[in-house]
Amino acid sequence: MKTNICTTLLPLALIVLLATSCSKEDVNTGTAASNETFTGDENSDFVDNETWSATISITWNGTDVTVTGAADGVSVANTNGYVTITSNAKNIEYIVSGTGTGQLNIYSDYKFKLSLEDLTLACSDGPAINNQSSKTCYAVLGGSNTLSDGSSYASSSEDRKAAFFSEGQICISGAGTLNITGNYKHALASDDYIRLCSGTGTINLTANVSDGLHANDGIIINDGQLTIQAVGEGIQCDTSSIVITGGTISVTSSTDKGILAYANIDISGGAITIHSKYKCIKTDSNLTISGGTITAIASGSSSSSGTPEGIEAKGTITITGGQIYAQANDDAINSGGDMTISGGYVMAYSTGNDGIDANGNCYIKGGVVYAIGASSPEVGIDANTEGGYKLYVEGGTLVTIGGLESGSSLSQSCYSASSLSKGTWYALYSDSDVAFVFKTPSSLSASMLVVSTGGTANLLSGVTTSGGAAMLNGYALSGTTVSGGSAVTLSAYSGGNAGGGGPGGGGGGRP
Repeated sequence: MKTNICTTLLPLALIVLLATSCSKEDVNTGTAASNETFTGDENSDFVDNETWSATISITWNGTDVTVTGAADGVSVANTNGYVTITSNAKNIEYIVSGTGTGQLNIYSDYKFKLSLEDLTLACSDGPAINNQSSKTCYAVLGGSNTLSDGSSYASSSEDRKAAFFSEGQICISGAGTLNITGNYKHALASDDYIRLCSGTGTINLTANVSDGLHANDGIIINDGQLTIQAVGEGIQCDTSSIVITGGTISVTSSTDKGILAYANIDISGGAITIHSKYKCIKTDSNLTISGGTITAIASGSSSSSGTPEGIEAKGTITITGGQIYAQANDDAINSGGDMTISGGYVMAYSTGNDGIDANGNCYIKGGVVYAIGASSPEVGIDANTEGGYKLYVEGGTLVTIGGLESGSSLSQSCYSASSLSKGTWYALYSDSDVAFVFKTPSSLSASMLVVSTGGTANLLSGVTTSGGAAMLNGYALSGTTVSGGSAVTLSAYSGGNAGGGGPGGGGGGRP
């Protein structure tokens, strides 16, 4: 066994991201309130805002470890590949590399930089990286890195629950690759918060027992190519919010939920694809979507273990932008409170319940909404009329299969179509302009098609499309050229599962 020892003491505050109001130096001051959206500390979450006065390199070769460099206040000890860093020094960078078996333990009084440079580390009885520091860990990815833990852990008084675990914040950056396999519980976890900063490369998380990405006090994703395969939740935050502003995120949960937060979820960017058995996106608080592209498909059936819903918020849902496709056997999009859609493109497709279901009021004020429900008594868009609430259609472009909730307030005229064909391309016009080009699923149980636009609505069935970009999981096109098709007669619709006298008149045919 080859071992070099550095006799100095240094802090290693793990790879932690997202800060709740922490001081720029080292203090983490707590958790965001559950009704607030956590945005981290824009000053201290980014490694480029820090300076590093000393560098210590640690290289594995099997169980042999070579340590190069030293700093006052930092000690590095190795026992058969199990390396322990103890530090009371500031501004230390640790560069870890090589291939071996063992563990990296970090005990640091101050925040630190952890540069992963082509490191492959497997631990048979604990986390591969075990950061017991409560300070920020700046994890910088270089080259290709692979971490894995054992299916059982050696007895310890420490809280350890992931192949890469940190007590403090983990702020990740760097253009490299990080592959983590969690065999005991989670793959990547922090008891504080985790942030994927701008410039983050590729992160692949496999959780064979529980969650892929798990944090207590917040998760912020600004960038990166993040792929998660999990038995439990793909991404979970226990006490604070999840914020996604960018990146490409692919989440698959074989038995549970895709993204789960007990506080707010705020999505303003990124390309997000989620396949889960039950909820794809779930929050016990409020959900806000203002941008990004989201595909959420829940494949399970309702059981004692859960109900399959594409998107669910126990509080309110507010959508002002983005492209959202949600599909499930139960409600495709469900809110415990009010739901407001004023922008973006939203498709909600339920094969067994309501497309959109608000347990408060539901406001359609703008954007394009395509909602598909099952056959009666389910509808395309439902509001909790039993509780004294109502669906309000006030603007935007609306296409529903299955009708609207009875008693809806339709200040913008809605029309029912004389026919509905499965697996067919339609073009909906508002006055003389194409408002929405959409395709009906090849399998439908509902038979009522209802449309609404800001102008005079006209509908063509069986159109031919040329060019354009697919959106909403292939059920819509943007920027396409439309030709041919047959005029569909439209009649005034007032709400409920049957057309009838109501606002406006109808059109039909090419403008």
